[in-house]
Amino acid sequence: MALNLADRIAVRKNIVDRCTAAVANYALYILGGGGTQTAPYLGWAREAIRTPATFGDAVSWHVLDHTDFIADGSGIADNTLKGAVETAINNRFISS
Repeated sequence: MALNLADRIAVRKNIVDRCTAAVANYALYILGGGGTQTAPYLGWAREAIRTPATFGDAVSWHVLDHTDFIADGSGIADNTLKGAVETAINNRFISS
């Protein structure tokens, strides 16, 4: 079941800060030598760490489609949210 627009607007504001923290965490992980060390990943991480709030806001829209988010809403566990954020970044921001 997908969220309708009203649901997305209502619940998204509860996860934007958490998405921003996950974005910053992933960017620091990549910049620290973890994960994929290709030019696209490093370029994304450098830009994301400069303005994590902007990236967190953008990524939060993609997280709303994640099945665990749909099931748990803003009560989604941090580790699950972190995985959803990293998946969205990898598939929709870096590999696109």
